[in-house]
Amino acid sequence: MRRVLAILAAGDATRAGIDKVLADLGGEPVLAWSLAAGVAAACFDEIVVVAPSEKLASVEKIVRARAPRASVVAGGATRTASSWAALDAARDADVIAIHDAARPFVPPSLFARCVDIAAADGSAVAGLPLADTVRRANEAGAATEEVSREGLWSAQTPQVFRRELLARARAAAGERSYSDDAAALVAAGIPPKMVLGERRNLKITTFEDLSYARELVAKGLAGFPVTAVR
Repeated sequence: MRRVLAILAAGDATRAGIDKVLADLGGEPVLAWSLAAGVAAACFDEIVVVAPSEKLASVEKIVRARAPRASVVAGGATRTASSWAALDAARDADVIAIHDAARPFVPPSLFARCVDIAAADGSAVAGLPLADTVRRANEAGAATEEVSREGLWSAQTPQVFRRELLARARAAAGERSYSDDAAALVAAGIPPKMVLGERRNLKITTFEDLSYARELVAKGLAGFPVTAVR
């Protein structure tokens, strides 16, 4: 069974105010953290990094220095388009794991666990059951109702699928875009399996997120995955 990891690094940085994927985090680019975790997981036969077409050279330089056998391909204008670019680049994959480069603290063990579950059950989407009280508010910020959190999850990545399921979701999607790949499966009538993720697997969206991630590294609460060059 051939297992491929696709790291999506093609998103824009409008909310962060900087290029969060290439930004420094503990002396390494943010992208390098996910790349190192994927290598350390030791469960992938191939790694594909999806990058903006205008930054292919910069991303390629980062990737080549840390995973010489990984490939770099151009992404699309949306997250969904970049996922489909990864799918095209992994035509011989039996299982494909899709991970956002903006989640640098993903544990290698989470990659391995999701791959094993997806190989057996078809899919594995990392996430956390909601623990906080959830309220809906109007445009003025006034709370209008409390929403039951029972059965609600906050989705993370990696999101791992048997390739044929993701291909079916792509065929059903047409030109539509989704917030993540699990949503594309749901829209195609394929219920993905949620798998308990990790609280440390935070996503860098804003500059404040990046500052927090840097603080965790500076305090020794997050460390760069130790890997051999592959």
